[in-house]
Amino acid sequence: MLGLSRRVDGGATVMYEFMRIARHNDGGDGMNWQARRTAARRRGVDKYDTAEARAYGETQGLGWLTADEESAYLTDLSRVVHLAPGANVLDIGAGTGVMCSVLRRLPGIELTALEPSAAMLAILEAKPELANVRAINGFCDEPQDHDRFEAAQFDAIVSRQVVNGLFDPLLAFRHWYSWLKPAGVAVVIDGLYGRDGWAGRWEEEVDVLPLAASQSMASTPYLLEACGFHIEAVERMTTVNALPTTRTPRYVVVARKTAR
Repeated sequence: MLGLSRRVDGGATVMYEFMRIARHNDGGDGMNWQARRTAARRRGVDKYDTAEARAYGETQGLGWLTADEESAYLTDLSRVVHLAPGANVLDIGAGTGVMCSVLRRLPGIELTALEPSAAMLAILEAKPELANVRAINGFCDEPQDHDRFEAAQFDAIVSRQVVNGLFDPLLAFRHWYSWLKPAGVAVVIDGLYGRDGWAGRWEEEVDVLPLAASQSMASTPYLLEACGFHIEAVERMTTVNALPTTRTPRYVVVARKTAR
């Protein structure tokens, strides 16, 4: 082990030696983290096979909500955002259709559901009450996703329990900014998850997804601001958090597209 008092030729500090040793232990190229990230890009979504998607879809509070639970979401959202009748809304990471079911209770909403898991999307599409939802299988945080939708297509983009699982949240938020109409709004609902929320087969994801275990409500609005959004609200969802099925505290961020 290198002695802390040792000097390196040319007056360099011992930090150089520690970095050299670290690179050696990392396989010589310092790229293990990048390799893990690359391997993880679609791994999480691939875990939602038919059985996993069905189990998720059958879990109250996750894959489906009671009428009272849907009302709780609408109560919390009504305090921070208004979606006018006729609004064109994109549900990002729509899963089994929970937020689509909530939003369809608003008058005149036109809904599009984007979901990367084909098994989850199949459950959404099988729900008769969501027959009018346009369902699309795909991601929002890959470079090729930029042209998935037209620029300035949506009045609002809504996500629920999605940003913690984004591989590239900055790129996703840039795409959202592009897809929104001028003065359009992004509504992000997520949880204050810790590392212990990623257990079992999901544990390997916690150190490759940037927002996987963010227990601060500041991270998401900070990144949205960096992408050009104006933050209008950052709040805990008090009504939703009072539900017995809410295990992890939920929060909501409302961010509006402004002219750059």
